[in-house]
Amino acid sequence: MTVDVAHDLLQTALMTTMSVVAPLLAAIVLVSLVVNVLQTMTQLHDQALAFVPRIVMAGVLMLLLLPWLLGRVTDYAVDVYRAAGNGS
Repeated sequence: MTVDVAHDLLQTALMTTMSVVAPLLAAIVLVSLVVNVLQTMTQLHDQALAFVPRIVMAGVLMLLLLPWLLGRVTDYAVDVYRAAGNGS
């Protein structure tokens, strides 16, 4: 494996990671913002009220996006094995 192939695989790995993680992080940030605004409006600052919605949203979103996430990771794994199989 040459340096160029390794560089391309690393770049693809980082881009795949960012594209897989971005929807989850965006949803968690959005839920956190909504919960924090509601907590500020009601003046009720309980850590459980901030933590539970984020965990529930992450779990539900992971279940909904699981086929897409697995497809992206599988495509990357296939590319890695192809590059290793070519011996380049």
